Amino acid sequence: MNHFTFPDGSWESWTEEQCMEALYHARWPQGFRCPRCSYAHCSVLRSRKHPLYVCASCRHQTSLTAGTVFHGTRTPLRMWFRAMIWLAEEATSVALSEILGVTYKTAWLIGQKLRDALTQQSNEQLLSGLVAVTGGIYGWRRASSSLAVQPTDQPVAIGGTVEGGEDIREIKMAHLSKRETGSSRLISRMAHMKFSDAHVSDDVKAVRAFPYFGMNKLAPLSAVLMHTLHWLDHTLQGIGPKHLQAYLNHQSFVFNISRKAQKVVPYMLRLCATRARITYRELTLTS
Repeated sequence: MNHFTFPDGSWESWTEEQCMEALYHARWPQGFRCPRCSYAHCSVLRSRKHPLYVCASCRHQTSLTAGTVFHGTRTPLRMWFRAMIWLAEEATSVALSEILGVTYKTAWLIGQKLRDALTQQSNEQLLSGLVAVTGGIYGWRRASSSLAVQPTDQPVAIGGTVEGGEDIREIKMAHLSKRETGSSRLISRMAHMKFSDAHVSDDVKAVRAFPYFGMNKLAPLSAVLMHTLHWLDHTLQGIGPKHLQAYLNHQSFVFNISRKAQKVVPYMLRLCATRARITYRELTLTS
């Protein structure tokens, strides 16, 4: 296996060549493999922005970024790597555009592509062990005392793997449909169990479901949910239902990476190197 140490120092000191080398090893940790025939040998053309690898067996050509989240990007890889750090800092796209010196549209697109990689991973992973589940309503203003679901309400469930009493090791959050939650803002145990059916492993030890925010039962889990809802409303100034799940996955990543003995950029780089990109058209499609 090839080993690569990510460059030290601030992102401003990283060279594009270092970032390309890091991506190469993240994409092919065992060495080059042709994406078409899996052959292990190739020739390299270096006349382009990113190296072009030509399979010695089937002659298929692939670039370093083809088939990854970075496919077709015109933004330097070093800026993508800085955006990975920004992802864990819970900042806004406005802040990222200022950091990188790019337009807001470019910053937003980079952020959404990174979130989509997190979404692809989240769809593949299930919670296990002892799992607790609770939920709340995004969009429920304190000024409204009605318990009837309002048009702007977006039900959200959160599940967490519990260790040592009430220590939360890993979480997942999901944007629930109103068909699942019914007409009341107080999300039922039935809705929580539907979340469990989709996001909890079949060999789980047990699932405990708690009512709205689970305030008196599992405060650490409800605190993560409340932080997320506050972040969506106050830091991001509101998120619509179309992209809400992506931002819930973003917050789940922020929590989970803080519990792992891993650095953000190498973790995200491995993820982005093995996940397909989402296009701007797909991100902005209304239906």
